[in-house]
Amino acid sequence: MRKILHIVFSLALLMSYPLEIVAEDDKLLTKQVKIKGGWFMFGSEDYYDEKFLQARQNREKENQRIREMKDQVGAETFDLIQKGLQEHDKEPMAEHPTHTRDGGAEPDAVHVKTFRIDPTAVSIRQFRRFVKLTKFKTEAEKFGWSFVLRKHVSAATEKQVEGPDGLGHVKETPWWLGVLAAYWRRPEGPDSTITGRGNDPVTHISWNDAKAYCEWAGGRLPKEREWEYAARGGLDDLPFPWGTAKDESACNGWQGKFPDENLAKDGYDGVAPVDAYAPNGFGLYNVVGNVWEWVAGGTDEKRIMRGGSFVDSISGRYNHLLRSSTRMENSGDSAGSNTGFRCASNVHKSRREKNSKSASAAENEL
Repeated sequence: MRKILHIVFSLALLMSYPLEIVAEDDKLLTKQVKIKGGWFMFGSEDYYDEKFLQARQNREKENQRIREMKDQVGAETFDLIQKGLQEHDKEPMAEHPTHTRDGGAEPDAVHVKTFRIDPTAVSIRQFRRFVKLTKFKTEAEKFGWSFVLRKHVSAATEKQVEGPDGLGHVKETPWWLGVLAAYWRRPEGPDSTITGRGNDPVTHISWNDAKAYCEWAGGRLPKEREWEYAARGGLDDLPFPWGTAKDESACNGWQGKFPDENLAKDGYDGVAPVDAYAPNGFGLYNVVGNVWEWVAGGTDEKRIMRGGSFVDSISGRYNHLLRSSTRMENSGDSAGSNTGFRCASNVHKSRREKNSKSASAAENEL
């Protein structure tokens, strides 16, 4: 019966959604893009910026001064100094790293093997089918709440959140609300819907949810280097998937005074469809902006997300700087109205390629 249902769903989808195919393992997958491996520069372009390098140098001098003071007076005396500062309502001395505006690391030449990756983030339509076939529950559903941008919730939902029975907001970032009953089917809260939004990226997805979907679909989360290599679309060491132009209409980011005003010059206030805007040189859509995308690696406390989202900006004035190198970390069970993902898979060599390699190895031994 299960196999029959798979076949019925597959036939319907092949007629209505051309990007999707039935894989050999009878799972429904997006038709992935095969990307030939190679070398590229992995990391943040901020390290080529003189202002950033100067700020980094100045910060390191401050950090070195703190380390030297601690060595001179001893750890015990240093702790007493810190305690005295706190008692006088002054900030204790602490070392601070200099973060890049896009969250990326220092550039390095790295190599990736040939792989396959989804051309788009996983859509609501695709995730809904997964849930229907597996009865999967996301972590946002299990927790009973998720983060939603204040600007996108209704007045009734905002009142409930800030009321005595609500979860309130994050103190440091009051624009993010803890909304009860917000999850992928109710992306802006309990009075929102996904009707007519099947081609939007599925959101409120944790790293653990994304991993479960990819494994079910016969794939995996992309490795971080694979993701960036694919996002660059063959334009190595350039800031955007489309080149160098700071074109705010080329992706879904924030324009206007954050968090209350979004001019939506790019056409969207909130998420855009998974195939909005022009694809990059490899045929991938929305790798910069729209929704953060989980990738493989990290730890439970620090999982990795790439690409930025609709709250980030090309100018860097608000939140993360949108670039091919944009990166951040979050706990693996975190989710919100701007978190999604796409899947990748390995490229398996054909029997002919394997035999050819074996023959070549045998000749070398002779």
